[in-house]
Amino acid sequence: MLKRLSLLAAVGLAFGVVVYASVDKPDAEPKPLPVPELKFNDVKEIAPGVFFRYSSISANDPKIPFGGSNHTWVVFKDYVVVVDANFPKEAADVITDIKKTTKKPIKYVLDTHHHGDHAYGNTVWAKEGAKIIAHKNAARLLKANGPKQWEDAAKDRKDLRDNELKQVDISFDDKYELKDDTQHVIFMHFGHSHTAGDACAYLPKHKILCTGDACVNGAFNYMGHSNSASWIKCLEGMEKLEIDLICPGHGKPTRKDLLAKEKRYFSELRAAVKKGIDEKKTVEEITKGLDFPWYKEWTGVGVVETDMNKGNVKHVYDELMGKIDHDRIGTAPAPLNLGAGPNTTVVGR
Repeated sequence: MLKRLSLLAAVGLAFGVVVYASVDKPDAEPKPLPVPELKFNDVKEIAPGVFFRYSSISANDPKIPFGGSNHTWVVFKDYVVVVDANFPKEAADVITDIKKTTKKPIKYVLDTHHHGDHAYGNTVWAKEGAKIIAHKNAARLLKANGPKQWEDAAKDRKDLRDNELKQVDISFDDKYELKDDTQHVIFMHFGHSHTAGDACAYLPKHKILCTGDACVNGAFNYMGHSNSASWIKCLEGMEKLEIDLICPGHGKPTRKDLLAKEKRYFSELRAAVKKGIDEKKTVEEITKGLDFPWYKEWTGVGVVETDMNKGNVKHVYDELMGKIDHDRIGTAPAPLNLGAGPNTTVVGR
């Protein structure tokens, strides 16, 4: 009898194992999106219906032409959404590339901020029938600064002389969403970072964050319109998102840890400048004393090997000395001459 019960129990256990194995199990955790291998001006589909174009830039090689901002575009069911407008010439190049990937019309373009390499191409996108979207502060700064800065930059750019400045069509406060049954994009403002009007584009379905210049991959952090303390908090806000892939405003796409590198740069820069101020050092003395070996490992250049980073030290010094009103920074129609030379980034206050 005992043998029969043991046999029945064994058969029952085996049957249970078979039934359990036959039940549909939850899908395994999807693998992270691959980081694309890119050369300048390459276009890659980084997720279904999501394309990235890598624009040329270098922090230390003047022979590499400045191609303006990177671009991401998202193909919805009936239209296309583009992140960043670039300059007019480069905008036309990007439109050509977009039309190689889809026949759908370009409906919306996000200006991640008001600087020329991210917004001056608005005029070209508008001719394609697109509406320009930006955070309300970017729209305000483009209106206040745009005409004078466009005029100054046009001295060195034929594409500006052949076009006119186009303002923003749709502005938003903290968030603006576009969604259908194929794609979902959320334009998000985290606060005053690279400028007072920075916006990112988050694709929750694909876990992609397009950051504009609120996060860049390389020695491309211009801080002249920034609030460095707030910028760190903005990066912390971005870190709360589920992210597989970051598509920066400049530099190659990469993983989420880019946000931590950016935070480290701003945090260590602020700490070094504060220490120099406490020791009564000049800006020049503080600059010469900077030593961030990890920064060169990341970017390929030393922390003060570029004029941009030297300017960043001065900006942080002025912030900590109380010489900058962050509510007014970037509001005066000062020269903005992005891209006048191969990699020129000279922005006035």
